[in-house]
Amino acid sequence: MHVEQTLIEAIAAAASEFQNDIDVELEQPAQLIHGDYSTNVAMKLARVARKNPLTIAETIKEKLERQRLPVTGIEVVKPGFINFFIEWDEALADGDEPQALSSSGKTVIEHTSINPNKSAHIGHLRNACIGDTLARLLKTCGENVEVHNYVDDLGNQLADTLTALLHTNSDSEATRFGDYCWNVYSRLNEAYDKGTISTSIRDEVLHKLEEGNNSTAWLGYVVADKITSEHIEEMGQFGIDYDLLVWERDIVQKGFWQTAFQKLKQSDVFVKQDSGPQAGCWVLRMSDNESEEGSEHQSDKVLVRSNGVLTYTAKDIAYHMWKFGLLDDDFAYKEKWPGLWTTASSGVPAAFGRGDAVINVIDYRQEYPQKVVKQALAAVGYEKEAERLFHVPYGVVSLSKQTASQLGLETEDGKSVYAMSGRKGIGIKISELIQHMKEAVRAQSTDASEATVEALAFAAIRYNMLRYNTTSDIVFDLTEATQVTGNTGIYLIYTYARANSIITKAKQAGLSPEGATFKGAEDAERALLKHLAGWDTVKRKAAASFEPNLICTFAFELASLYNRFYSQCPVLKADPLEQAKRLAITERVSQQLERVFMILGLPSLKKI
Repeated sequence: MHVEQTLIEAIAAAASEFQNDIDVELEQPAQLIHGDYSTNVAMKLARVARKNPLTIAETIKEKLERQRLPVTGIEVVKPGFINFFIEWDEALADGDEPQALSSSGKTVIEHTSINPNKSAHIGHLRNACIGDTLARLLKTCGENVEVHNYVDDLGNQLADTLTALLHTNSDSEATRFGDYCWNVYSRLNEAYDKGTISTSIRDEVLHKLEEGNNSTAWLGYVVADKITSEHIEEMGQFGIDYDLLVWERDIVQKGFWQTAFQKLKQSDVFVKQDSGPQAGCWVLRMSDNESEEGSEHQSDKVLVRSNGVLTYTAKDIAYHMWKFGLLDDDFAYKEKWPGLWTTASSGVPAAFGRGDAVINVIDYRQEYPQKVVKQALAAVGYEKEAERLFHVPYGVVSLSKQTASQLGLETEDGKSVYAMSGRKGIGIKISELIQHMKEAVRAQSTDASEATVEALAFAAIRYNMLRYNTTSDIVFDLTEATQVTGNTGIYLIYTYARANSIITKAKQAGLSPEGATFKGAEDAERALLKHLAGWDTVKRKAAASFEPNLICTFAFELASLYNRFYSQCPVLKADPLEQAKRLAITERVSQQLERVFMILGLPSLKKI
């Protein structure tokens, strides 16, 4: 059922005599007497064509009426709107499956990418949920998607954890290695603040990690591998998986930076500073206004420090050259688990990377370093790749006061929102959140089985991470996320279960939607049909703009419309003709929710 897309394409073709490539927008009028859809394209064209919008609208209408469109009528109303009345029997004849977009080659998506130094918290989970949903969305649009998880096993955070393991202890209970590291990591930072442990110890550990092939480095590999495995297992509970783990140590050991360095040296924006605070450093001169930047991002432009040590951004530039297949070298690969591969110091060749587009899900605070990578690619002549490098930023996750209190945090200071701090050990580990969410769901759904409680808990968390605009900060509230009404994952699943209960009862009674006609549909029925018809447009927009929240909005509105339909339009107790029509609508809603759930990573529970 591609009604919206069909109308948009037809309107654009009819309007082409006034302007090519006009951006056609369809709206659903508030009152059904004005049609199922309306467009203001004639008024937009009036400014370009210098003609009366009513005249333009009439011209477009005449052309549209000569086309075979699923409409019962087209009308023009002042000051230039074109309204469409849909023939739903014809519109529904082409089925519900959305049209696949043409693939633009391989798309590499990097997400999660948690420092391998302690257990993951809910902020990390938001990243993973966004990235995984984008991967699912693009795959359903026909894209060839490859998912990477980058592991920074040569960074300060891992060096801190190694220092903590070697020089501190924790008596706090821990059932997993990552949880123990969480505890000693905060202990170490307390020791830094008190001066009982010097950061110079950490610096020496970091140097050993970067040097490689020593006791400290091997210990670092073991710690990073263990914690990363815990991260992957945890994300797997939410249906999140990866194709490839990329380790920073392998990027360094393969010498990718040396190749990238030689390429950068050929550009006039990569220079070695002779004086000033960055004397001796290799720096990338950005194209934007230096005076407007101030000193905030100066360090982001340093790629090689005066002591020869590479910055994170330098290694990231080399990594992205590899992602696009711009280096002459490649990693060796090993299969870590079935279906999950990892870069390795030795292994077999494999066809990873070489992407035609790269998407990085990284929080908004990394926006400038991402610009530096983009600028570096363009500086060495890879303008096309720079244009196909996309940063999907997302906001931080905080806790409501009530949830912070429920989870055992101190809330006597009067704050309404509580931010997390890994350095101070303040935050909610994903494992803790899951347990608390199960308890909350169990209290709400007392008759549900344990398997259902678990499925609803994961759905409630995942949906809550996705329903907001990605750039918005989230204030997570346990009570709100587990509501069976309102914009929650549980509400969607309850709606799906309701629809399937009706379908099951209809089958048991020998009822069928066969012969259903949608002529004379009631308002609640037409509203549902129009919303279902908009799926293809919403999906295309969400995929093009990397906004998974648009899928959530569509799903919530669909569930709300169906529940209104349910209360106003009885299905099983209606007369035979109405029964067939309403059962057909119910089946379409169920099928559409299944498509949405597949993209959002929610379970399709037919019974709760």
